[in-house]
Amino acid sequence: MSQLHHLFNPESIAVIGASDVEHKYGYKVLRNIIDGGYEGRIYPVNPTTPTVQGLKAYSRVADIPGRVDLVFVIIPANLVVAAVKEAVDAGARSLVIITAGFGETGHEGREREAEIRSYCEGAGIPAVGPNCMGVCSFPVRLAATMEALRSEPGNVSFISQSGTYGITTLNYGLRTGVAFNTFISSGNEAVTRFADYLEYLGEDPNTRVIMGYIESLRDGERFMRVAREVSKKKPIVVMKFGRTRKGSVAASSHTGALAGSHSVYQAAFRQCGVIEVTRTHDLLNVALGLSLQPPLRGPRIGIAGASGGFAVAATDVLEELGLEVPTFSPELQQRIRKEAGTMPYASVQNPIDLAADLRPAPLLKCAEIILQQDNIDGAVVALPARPFPPAESTIGEIERMQQESGKPILICYYAHPDGVGTIQSMTHRIPVYNSPEDVGEVLRALWQYGDYLARGR
Repeated sequence: MSQLHHLFNPESIAVIGASDVEHKYGYKVLRNIIDGGYEGRIYPVNPTTPTVQGLKAYSRVADIPGRVDLVFVIIPANLVVAAVKEAVDAGARSLVIITAGFGETGHEGREREAEIRSYCEGAGIPAVGPNCMGVCSFPVRLAATMEALRSEPGNVSFISQSGTYGITTLNYGLRTGVAFNTFISSGNEAVTRFADYLEYLGEDPNTRVIMGYIESLRDGERFMRVAREVSKKKPIVVMKFGRTRKGSVAASSHTGALAGSHSVYQAAFRQCGVIEVTRTHDLLNVALGLSLQPPLRGPRIGIAGASGGFAVAATDVLEELGLEVPTFSPELQQRIRKEAGTMPYASVQNPIDLAADLRPAPLLKCAEIILQQDNIDGAVVALPARPFPPAESTIGEIERMQQESGKPILICYYAHPDGVGTIQSMTHRIPVYNSPEDVGEVLRALWQYGDYLARGR
């Protein structure tokens, strides 16, 4: 059993610093654990009151009956070291130290952090943080953060070295169709580090894709060893912050670690099969695509839609990103016209432009024929503006094509402000995006990962 098992699958939780005062973090974290539906045992720890939020309170972790799997520490920084030692001595199996005021603040904070690291490592106890926002393990309905988060268990897990930015990204992803399994706000990583979480999630059967927000890696060599092995089994997609000189300085003051040269990180990511993106919505878009679709076996893409403008824009984006849009032979074009029943003025050379033909049947037939071609590795289907929402049968047909072909398919829809969310709610198999640029970034990632796997065989 992994050392991190009890961190993400706890049967009992203690909250040191639990409070009835609503503005305090000890109130918010405990409240979110309760409201999130966590079904294990919950023990507030507060020496000044007999109950907290309706639950029996304990003066110390040592007073709690039985061993505690996970202890949250949410008290002033000068009291944290003693609380950590007390929890470890009482048999706690894992810790989450939310309190800030450690390595990111200067010499005294670094000394406290080193003391925590020494004590936990000596006892073999994993610890998240300090200076973090908490953790979520949606399969056990644990949302132990300062924000109320809800998700049906999914297959994307997220390690973030930023607390607020990470939770904001997580929340946005939840609203746009990304289903999460685990979230870790890793903070300063005094004890348990990015590579440790990566290794655990690499073995987690409920995680299909791993997202990462990275400011710095304290043990780059170990990260590379772990990432190289994990990437053989599941994709890792990251954003590396601190890419510029100014950003690197800001990252250092944020978590207390040196960010290092971005070119070094880029080279390491390439060697390990890690997919790097530079925009937050690409992080989510790519994770969604990788969680729902197989990797591309090659760079050749077929495009079918009702808009000539989209056809041109999508072709430009794909070609600029290193993908290909092969031109169909005259024979294949003739077959498409005949079998799909396209308008005489439609362009079917790839990209296919149905020239404002809003009928679903020709579009779907074009997509089906595209996917049958040996020189096509994946497809983009741009749904027309109307009808909105599209018929369930239209989405069902696209799902069927993907399943039968085994090739990745993306849907693009850009004609209605709520279009992506509405259509994504209609399918849990095909990812939906709202621009050629988003589609291009996802397809590039699917090809990057497919190419890495092919070269590794």
